[in-house]
Amino acid sequence: MREETTMARLLTEKDVRQRIPVGHSKYYELISSGALRSVKIGRRRFVTEEAIADYIAGLDQAA
Repeated sequence: MREETTMARLLTEKDVRQRIPVGHSKYYELISSGALRSVKIGRRRFVTEEAIADYIAGLDQAA
């Protein structure tokens, strides 16, 4: 049961780009720079909802 809950919070690139209006290249730039934290499972990369919230909070502080 816990595994299902954890997987529900891991978002794919498509999910993230629906929440943060960035293109494909900018998405990978944010991950590469560390501005948007991600986890890699096998060959796929996921972003948590908490990482998105932290990224958005950082934007608010920078403004």
